[in-house]
Amino acid sequence: MLKRFAAALAVGLVVSAPSHAAETCGGPDAPCDAGDGIYHYAPPAPSIANPPAVIFLHGYGGRGAGIIRNTGLVGALTARGYAVIAPQGLPFREGSKGGSWNSFARETRRDDVAFLNSVAADAADRHGIDRGRILIGGFSGGGMMTWRVACDAPESFAAYAPIAGLLWRPLPEACAGPFRMQHTHGWSDTVVPIEGRTVGGGILTQGDLFAGLNLLRDAMACAKDDPDEYDATGDYLVRRWTDCAPGAGLEMALHPGAHSIPPGWSKLALDWFETPHAPK
Repeated sequence: MLKRFAAALAVGLVVSAPSHAAETCGGPDAPCDAGDGIYHYAPPAPSIANPPAVIFLHGYGGRGAGIIRNTGLVGALTARGYAVIAPQGLPFREGSKGGSWNSFARETRRDDVAFLNSVAADAADRHGIDRGRILIGGFSGGGMMTWRVACDAPESFAAYAPIAGLLWRPLPEACAGPFRMQHTHGWSDTVVPIEGRTVGGGILTQGDLFAGLNLLRDAMACAKDDPDEYDATGDYLVRRWTDCAPGAGLEMALHPGAHSIPPGWSKLALDWFETPHAPK
């Protein structure tokens, strides 16, 4: 009888092991499955219950695992008490290990707005993050996807922080809103210059940052085109629009660098996220 009980218990332990493994997913070599795709996860350090989170989208050809392995970026965020979520874009060509985002809203590709919302829901259920305190950002192609989510479905996340990514031309006639965004861009960026450029052999054209800002100010019901505040933080020159709809706000942070995640971005973004400016 005891032998039968021990054997049954052993079988039960074996059966339950995959479920436990699923709960501990997230590292560079153990992604979490969110249904339509995967994501990687890094908990805050030290661990806290129901932490806020930063979803960070990789650039064109990048990988979520590479984001999680970026100890400088991830460490600066987790040290502030944030979990970091790094989803994986779909391959941009057959056989490619890198991914890209459906920032063009093409019907032939995965609906990445829906996918990112699924990632957030899965991370809330599996890892206990606070679904209402998610800042989503991304670099280059990931920044372009961040703009698309903000423009099309701003209610998806608490705030948006794209880096070196723009809307594509033709720009939409309008963005939904209101919402909060901090856009960061290098003045010397030649890959995604502030005014945009044509890529893909003339097939695609990046949008102009200032034209995109016009759309955002309209969506946020900002009172005027001119910034309400100017600021200088280290290498960053910041323009801030605060006289907007309740809960909305827009910030543009320029730096002298090129196409990169600039030093100090994590602090800049989290300081902004944690200190919403009240309307004037």
